[in-house]
Amino acid sequence: MLNLEYYLNAIRTRVETRSALRKDCIVPGRVVVLESDDWGSIRMPSTDTLHELKSHGYKFFEENGYDYYDTLASNDDLSVLIETLSSVEDALGNPAKLTMNCVVANPDFKKIQESEFQEYHYELFTETLKRYPNHDSSLKLWHEGMKQCVFRPQFHGREHLNVQMWLKLLQKRYAPIRDSFDKNVFSTKVDFNVDTRLHCLSAYNVATEDEYSFVKHSVRDGLDIFEKIFKYRPTSMIAPNYTWDTAIENTAYLCGVKYLQGSRIQRHSQYVMNNGGKYQVRYMGQQNENGQIYLVRNCSFEPSENPKKDADYCMAQIDKAFKRNNAAIISIHRQNFIGGLHKKNRDNNLQQLNLLLSTIVRRYPDVSFLSSDELGLLIEITNNENCF
Repeated sequence: MLNLEYYLNAIRTRVETRSALRKDCIVPGRVVVLESDDWGSIRMPSTDTLHELKSHGYKFFEENGYDYYDTLASNDDLSVLIETLSSVEDALGNPAKLTMNCVVANPDFKKIQESEFQEYHYELFTETLKRYPNHDSSLKLWHEGMKQCVFRPQFHGREHLNVQMWLKLLQKRYAPIRDSFDKNVFSTKVDFNVDTRLHCLSAYNVATEDEYSFVKHSVRDGLDIFEKIFKYRPTSMIAPNYTWDTAIENTAYLCGVKYLQGSRIQRHSQYVMNNGGKYQVRYMGQQNENGQIYLVRNCSFEPSENPKKDADYCMAQIDKAFKRNNAAIISIHRQNFIGGLHKKNRDNNLQQLNLLLSTIVRRYPDVSFLSSDELGLLIEITNNENCF
């Protein structure tokens, strides 16, 4: 159970003029949250696989790094990440903490093929790890990072895949998806005239009303699996590709999710958009009808996506957040820490992360590192105490 009373006591004293706060300045004091998505999900098994599929003219997400750098985190990836996060301490003696937004399952390609693409089957990501080289200690390192309080897994979905869209394309023998399937890949781009959703990565991007039943079940099932793996129930989640509807919020709420991570813009599903829905703007601390609290990312450390989004870039955003008395919630995807496909990607980015973390604690010695669920609980307690 999380104990945030000492955070409240330490942080509350730092705010001198609460009446000057904006409506989205909910959190007093200087708080940094590192939110990192895609943990547990497969992406690109190898560079050879990427190059072979590209040679057929199939398109991937190389321009922002995901299909070029991202794959399952290896023993080495996790070891050096733990070391980097442990290298700094906040004002209360805590190391930097990474909220590892995790998918808990991946497609079971063999069983799906055996069903002639008529049935969907999945395997736990802990089973997927067993087939990858240099991953035999990965799960142990996840738990070691949790023990050292540098890793805090939260929920990202059962899988990072729009299963219903994917299966339909497989059944139609759509070549880019079918050939990628043979290589255990599902991130291939889809032509606009085939499906306007353009890819199969947005797990909750339903196209029809009758598709909701599947995705709501996947949320319930995924949260149950998460609890079995990590031995606690996550209270925060982020939808794959920032795309979700009220139906997902309601389902997650009934399963104990109280805090909704995301960006300032919430994308709705194709079904909602086709029926008059619009993108929604979210602000930090906003609540929905369930009382769930939105946590909005306002900083970015994504050098694998764009080399300009480095330590200096992120630090400038943190400075701005703190001047507005906001928490700094940093988007920092898994691909930045992965060296299995390109070792320099991991090594260079960890140097930048080390620079970022050391600059934060030097410039703001009173800073606190929190996970997403801890920040949500802090906001909840603060609101209940009517501090503002």
